[in-house]
Amino acid sequence: MKATRIIISAAVLLAAFLVPSGAMAHVEMTPSDAAAGKPVDLSFEIPHGCDGAATTSLVVQIPDNATDVKAKPVKGWKARTTPGTLTWTGGPLPDDQTLAVPFTATIYGKKGDTVMFKVIQKCQGGASTAWIQAEEGGVEPEYPAPAVTLTSTASKPAAAAQQSADQVADADAASTGEPTATAADPADESTDEGSDSKTLILIVIAGLAIGTVAGIIVRGRRSRK
Repeated sequence: MKATRIIISAAVLLAAFLVPSGAMAHVEMTPSDAAAGKPVDLSFEIPHGCDGAATTSLVVQIPDNATDVKAKPVKGWKARTTPGTLTWTGGPLPDDQTLAVPFTATIYGKKGDTVMFKVIQKCQGGASTAWIQAEEGGVEPEYPAPAVTLTSTASKPAAAAQQSADQVADADAASTGEPTATAADPADESTDEGSDSKTLILIVIAGLAIGTVAGIIVRGRRSRK
């Protein structure tokens, strides 16, 4: 019996070394639920880097039904809030260390809704991981987006909805140099905030491609076993 326990323990330890770090843990939201329409303190939990590379930044897409979203400071990191995005840059955070990245938000929707905050994790050497996939059919994807489940129902105020639309429109106008129909002031000058939104879109597209390729590689490895 003692020998059997030793063999099992050795097998568990070996499996821990053989399983890739990306498959062991995801960037998650803490807490995972919140009341709708009320300010809440949240944080992204970074459990590891990108295939061993240290983390140097997080770029987060703010969902449409979230307002008053603000990145909070983290020692050794620069926090930035712009229309549509949250960004933390700093570190680097070694692959074997974890970090909680806090922010505040007020989220609207119906009880039971799952609100995703899509995250691009950038690491040293140009590596990155796109945590942007939605759960489908109760099956967790390979690169799930951190999310909050609403425990109550609250509709987004009209003023807040218009403000969000104006901010997105201003960001779009800044990135393209053209005014949009929903912009509050078509004469607003371009700012760096627009480039952040445009960059995030490009990163998300690239992240999807990375996730797809990674999925193909993982499935290929599994099929050969």
